[in-house]
Formats: sequence, structure tokens, C-alpha cells
Amino acid sequence: MPKLKDAGEVVVVDYDPRWPRQFEEEKARIVAALGDVMEGVVAIEHVGSTAVPGLAAKPIIDIIPGVRDLSYGGLCIQPLERLDYEYLGEMGIPGRFYFRKGDPRTHHLHLVLHGREF
Repeated sequence: MPKLKDAGEVVVVDYDPRWPRQFEEEKARIVAALGDVMEGVVAIEHVGSTAVPGLAAKPIIDIIPGVRDLSYGGLCIQPLERLDYEYLGEMGIPGRFYFRKGDPRTHHLHLVLHGREF
């Protein structure tokens, strides 16, 4: 059986009331970076435990942009990389463009087709 790489210590912290503002600030940077590609983006949502007021969470902002067509996903890679997001492909979820940002990690971004189950 292959040995899994140690992902490090998982840290859960008390709810931080700054998380919604941090999401809005990051969303504004994403919208600005995507420019004309935004025509294919239906919504950009704050999801996961940091989006739930009062809930303790890993202090990582999860963001889901939903696009009209997955062809827009490919157009988002370079602009998001310019915002220091690392593109990691689907990471086991077909149709997802997965990105992460920060060291230590500050953001996860899951770009998906709008209206699908994910």
C-alpha cells in the first residue's frame, strides 16, 4: 500500500468575523483579474465552514466560481495564477478546476460548471 504524504497538522480555530470580508476582498481581486472572462462566470460564492457564522473552521477561505460552460475554466487559469493561485487540475473530481493559494494555505478555489451537484 502506498504511503500517503503527511499533510501536516490540521488546525481548527474559532469563527473569525473577518472571514466574510476576506472573501469579499478576494472575490473583488478575482473579478478584476478575470476581466472579460467574467462574462462566462455566473456566480462566485463563499462556501465551506468559514462561510458559516459562528462555526469553528480551518482558517481557509473556500471559493466556488460557477461558469456557464467549462471552456471558461481554461481561460481562468492564467489570470488566477497571476493572483498566486496554484492550479492543480481536477484533483479527482471530474469537471472541477482546483486551485489553492498561500503557504500556509489561505484559499481554496473550486471552479465548476454552474448548476451542477458539486
